[in-house]
Amino acid sequence: MQYVIQVLAAILIGISIGAVLGPRSSARFIGSLIAIALGAVAIFTTNWVYLAIGTAIFLAAMALPAAASSVRT
Repeated sequence: MQYVIQVLAAILIGISIGAVLGPRSSARFIGSLIAIALGAVAIFTTNWVYLAIGTAIFLAAMALPAAASSVRT
C-alpha cells in the first residue's frame, strides 16, 4: 500500500508542476504549490491523508475560473 500512495503522490506532484508552468491565475498557482508540498509530504510519510488533502486542494483550485486571457483574436 505504501508504494501505491507514493506513486499517486508522484502523479499529483507531476500534474501540479504542469499546472504551475502553464497559464494560471494566482489562486490556481497557490493551490498547485500547496498540492506539490502535500504530495511531497505524502511520498515521505506514506500517509494517505496528506495525499487526499492535496488532491482536494488541487481539484478545488482547478475548479476556479481562469484569469482572463490577454490574447486577442
